[in-house]
Amino acid sequence: MKYSELDKAKETSDFCITCEKSKTDPRVWYYRGMIYQNIHTNKDFKKLDAEAADKAFDAYKSALVYNFVDPNLQKLDIINNQADQMKFFTALNDQKTKYVDTEMLMDILMNQYPALANIYVNRGVEEYQTNKNYEKAYKYFENSLFVSSMSMKIDTAVIYYCALAAQKCKKYDEAKQMFEVLIKLGFGSNDKEKVGNYFFLSDIFKTKGDTTKYISTLKKGIEKYPNESTPLVVELINYYLSFNDVKTFDYSFTDAAGVVVKESATNTWEKTIVVKKGTVLTVTANLKIGNQIKIDFLSEGKSVKQAEGNGANASATCTYTATDKDKKIVYKINSTPVYVNKTNEAISYLELATKNSPENATYWFAQGSLYDANLKDTAKAVASYKKAIELNPKYFEPNYNMGALYFNEGAEMLNFANQITDDAKYKVAKAKADDKLKEALPYLEKAHDILPTDLQTMESLKNTYYRLGMLEKMEAIKKELDAAKK
Repeated sequence: MKYSELDKAKETSDFCITCEKSKTDPRVWYYRGMIYQNIHTNKDFKKLDAEAADKAFDAYKSALVYNFVDPNLQKLDIINNQADQMKFFTALNDQKTKYVDTEMLMDILMNQYPALANIYVNRGVEEYQTNKNYEKAYKYFENSLFVSSMSMKIDTAVIYYCALAAQKCKKYDEAKQMFEVLIKLGFGSNDKEKVGNYFFLSDIFKTKGDTTKYISTLKKGIEKYPNESTPLVVELINYYLSFNDVKTFDYSFTDAAGVVVKESATNTWEKTIVVKKGTVLTVTANLKIGNQIKIDFLSEGKSVKQAEGNGANASATCTYTATDKDKKIVYKINSTPVYVNKTNEAISYLELATKNSPENATYWFAQGSLYDANLKDTAKAVASYKKAIELNPKYFEPNYNMGALYFNEGAEMLNFANQITDDAKYKVAKAKADDKLKEALPYLEKAHDILPTDLQTMESLKNTYYRLGMLEKMEAIKKELDAAKK
């Protein structure tokens, strides 16, 4: 084949595959594969056909199956049919299998296919990175994997690229299988890259709504690579923290017009409804997360009817009939809170995160927030906040939270002092409250320096100055606050 005459070779090949005598000749397809492969790689002829690489791919496939002497093997669909692929490999490994041209077979598998695999990798990378066409990228990477497999090779890097492209174009089942293979093969040049496989696989399970496998995949990655598991730890912590807002049960009730209303709620719900004389109020609640659901009907502050369901996916139904007159009923629905246990789990993984990445101020702040807001452990919250500030003095959130924590403690102490009638004891209690408020000041003032437009910080400073009798500073911050609100 003369590379200066690829255009003429193309014309001949296009004609030969339409002829009855030659369209099943493996050599015709073999040469067609080489012609189109060279058209793709030759800058002077590449414009002849933008899909030259794909035509080379199809041509080599036809050459391989038509190269079998057995007419049944010539019918194999080795690209789309997995069973046919197995028959193809079985035939290759069978010494009794007869071929039209053994030398051609070996050239395709050992020389042409590896070159074509590289062509598809390059096209896949271009479509993925430059054109953002993930469907095409997936197709090219998949083709590269196919031709590599025909040469009995496993290219884990291409499996990785193909998995990323599959995930981007929402081929989640295909992406899942490939990331599972990568994890089994231990793909990645270092532990950080290997952690990435667990992260991507967990994200697929999350997208598919399989929470159990989502969590177990994150935990497996953390356990296997504890020193590089930061992305997995963060993902797991965010999942656990999301339980503060998760809808834990669905419920339905019949309104005054007799219409069935369906809603969702988190941990607890309370609603007042007027039950017309002679009508029935029915409330049904179905648990989504937790292990107990309760419904309580109250009239004039007293419980008049209750219902309860226990266990995962429990449900409860409560009815009330207004027999003699219209009745105002308050119904309450409570599910077992799930976020406390989840907070404890989040804390355990944050402790792991701060151990593995002790210089990460964000982890220390997150840990402090959990101890502060969820577990009410002030001492541990303060220690975590201070560590975050030590690592990053200009970190707004821990500075503000420290100030707010001390301010709230001081305000409670002041309220307690105001209830004391003994003057001497009052002065002692008041002095302790003032000291606690003074502890809040440097943190709130620092937070204001970091983010001078934050209204909540200015409001907290104004209240602290007022309670401490620092009236000039109170007036100054009040002016800032009023100007910021305009």
